[in-house]
Formats: sequence, C-alpha cells, structure tokens
Amino acid sequence: MGNTLLMDITTFEPEMVTEVSKRWEMVESMEFPEGLKIINQWFDAGGGRAITLYEVETIHDYMAYNFPFMDLCHVEVFPVMGAEEFKKLIAEQMEKWASICETP
Repeated sequence: MGNTLLMDITTFEPEMVTEVSKRWEMVESMEFPEGLKIINQWFDAGGGRAITLYEVETIHDYMAYNFPFMDLCHVEVFPVMGAEEFKKLIAEQMEKWASICETP
C-alpha cells in the first residue's frame, strides 16, 4: 500500500488573516512530520481560503501538521487520486462486477 493523497480546503474569517499568517510561519519553521509532504498549495485570490495537496503515510502525520490551525480555521479534508489512476480503478471494478453479474 502506497502513500495517500489528501486535499484540504482551509477557510478562515478575514479578520483572522494576521493570526493565521503568524501561526503558519510558526508551523512552517518547525520540522514537518516525517510521513507528510506538501505537494502544492493554492490561495484563493479573494482571500480567506487555502487549498493544499498532501502526500501522507498516515492520517496521524496529517493531523500533526494541521493541529495548530484547528482553533483558527475550518478545514475540510478528503482523499484524492489522479484522473488516470481513477479511470484504471473504475475499469477494473466494472470488469469485476460484469463478471459477477454474468454468472447465472
């Protein structure tokens, strides 16, 4: 089993931007959990939202990195996969289910 991709959408109130920025600088200066890699981050040009793609070994690695923001932000997180990997998985599952459904 390989690492998992997680994407999160972090939102915060405009009046919290200074505190979020300070906290982020603090977290970025610390050592990241060993099993976490940030693939990329994007910021909403309108403000108040960040989207981050992570590669993690365990959910614990993700939680350790994001814990400092839990009192300032609302975070939605979900597992994701690349489009090609998704298409391959769907094709495999369709084939599997077709063979099961064909059995009298």
